[in-house]
Amino acid sequence: MKYIFLPLLLLTFNNNVFSQNNIAVVNKIQGFYIFNDCLPQSDYDVIGEISTDGNTDKEIKMSKGQYIPVRDFLIKSARQVNYNADGLIITLVNNGIDKAVIIKFKDAAAKNNQAKVNQYQGVYVFVDNEPLTPNEYIGTVKTKGKLSSLQYSTVRDNLLDRCKIEFSSSRAMILKFVNGGNDTGDVIKFSK
Repeated sequence: MKYIFLPLLLLTFNNNVFSQNNIAVVNKIQGFYIFNDCLPQSDYDVIGEISTDGNTDKEIKMSKGQYIPVRDFLIKSARQVNYNADGLIITLVNNGIDKAVIIKFKDAAAKNNQAKVNQYQGVYVFVDNEPLTPNEYIGTVKTKGKLSSLQYSTVRDNLLDRCKIEFSSSRAMILKFVNGGNDTGDVIKFSK
């Protein structure tokens, strides 16, 4: 009986220790895997870089730098630079120059669509991706009041603040951006 119980205990312990709640399945948008606030799990080569510097894109100007117009502009620019690329690692800067690194995966691996997401204020933030670990919906947070900036980092941080107030024990949130609409965060808990 001891011999059966010990391996079962070790298996349970190892499963809990190695549970990776910060791994996401990344969305493919217009042919590119989009890595925002996360990094690819697979090995890749950097094959270029693009930015919003000097852009005259009317969608970005009209939205004052909201996430979706900036992301879509970077995708369009990357497509013009290198049509055969696999993905973009996006870096967004409030009141600065947003940019993306264009990447090509070294191998055609099944995990090319997986990323390790960043954590802010103790909460994993999923953007343009979904958690790989089974999870349950807890509730939704919305930004309060009129934000002075609708740019990505400000909205993300505002939603994180709301999350910490309304769902203090939360460890993960899926951000949903709506161009010209209300951005929200779905607060989740991991099932395992």
